[in-house]
Amino acid sequence: MSIRAFIVFILFFGFLGCESVKKPDNLISKKKMINILIDARLIASANGANRKTMEKNGVFVNEYIYKKYNIDSLQFAESNAYYVRKLSDYEDIYLKVKDSIDSLTVKYEGILQKETLKLEKIKADSIEVNTGKRNSMKFSAMPSEDFVKKKDKDAKIIEPASNN
Repeated sequence: MSIRAFIVFILFFGFLGCESVKKPDNLISKKKMINILIDARLIASANGANRKTMEKNGVFVNEYIYKKYNIDSLQFAESNAYYVRKLSDYEDIYLKVKDSIDSLTVKYEGILQKETLKLEKIKADSIEVNTGKRNSMKFSAMPSEDFVKKKDKDAKIIEPASNN
């Protein structure tokens, strides 16, 4: 669901319930509601295969959210209905959720880009090794035998500084 469609959906139901706004006894705080909606949005974005895998392993979206935030479905529904009727509060919550999702997207796209570059470099390096191409910066030519003999003759044994 697009962001605009979601806002229209929320506004529509907000106007339907324009009766006086009664604050529920177990109202979820705005901060907690933001975190709940962020998690719900992230989980909802999982494609069908991931969702099936999660369910196969006993992870059900609603149950996971309720357990993680120590809430129940009634508490969430009442709190959500309350915030929907107080549009300025809900708009504030929704904008913070959107900003958080956008920030996470930028962060993980950067990580993905770095990892992609690393993989491309590894692949290029493996192709270079497998094709037998030598990079003069990585592999120096073997020294001549004369150089090795002269080096061995000139070498001195270094004495230890102490016997301990």
